[in-house]
Amino acid sequence: MREHLAGRSPRLTAYFCGIALGLALLVAGLEAARLLVVGEVSGTVYLAVAGIGLLGGLLLSFVAGYLNGSLLASWIAGFVPAAGRVGSPLVDGTLREIGLALVGSLGAGVLLGTVGYVVAVEKHRYDARTADLPSPPSRFDLLGLVVLSVVLGTVLAVLPLYL
Repeated sequence: MREHLAGRSPRLTAYFCGIALGLALLVAGLEAARLLVVGEVSGTVYLAVAGIGLLGGLLLSFVAGYLNGSLLASWIAGFVPAAGRVGSPLVDGTLREIGLALVGSLGAGVLLGTVGYVVAVEKHRYDARTADLPSPPSRFDLLGLVVLSVVLGTVLAVLPLYL
């Protein structure tokens, strides 16, 4: 299980996580700046931006999962677009509201990153048939990782509602 959480190279996992955390901070700051400069946008624009963020998070988590096989890196990569939820509390919220938004965003990132990781593992499984690649996690191990991710992501996403 450890090799799937940390990936084939723990150093590469640390690089992916560091880059993704930096991108997440950038996303949160850009969302806060957008709210200060532009203000609220229409529902259509908001849905378009959210869709682009969702696709970007899936792509980032897929790349992290495919290149390194790390579920942790996929979680943090999934957190990148979800960090935009922290922008509003950064503008006019308290530290408690910022913390709650951060925890909820982490939960959403775990769930989004898990989807990207599952797609990456299945792509890796398909590519391993014709290329000399390390063996991907078994489907049973993948199921265990997905269950862990769904429980963790749901707890983190729902926890702010009860605090």
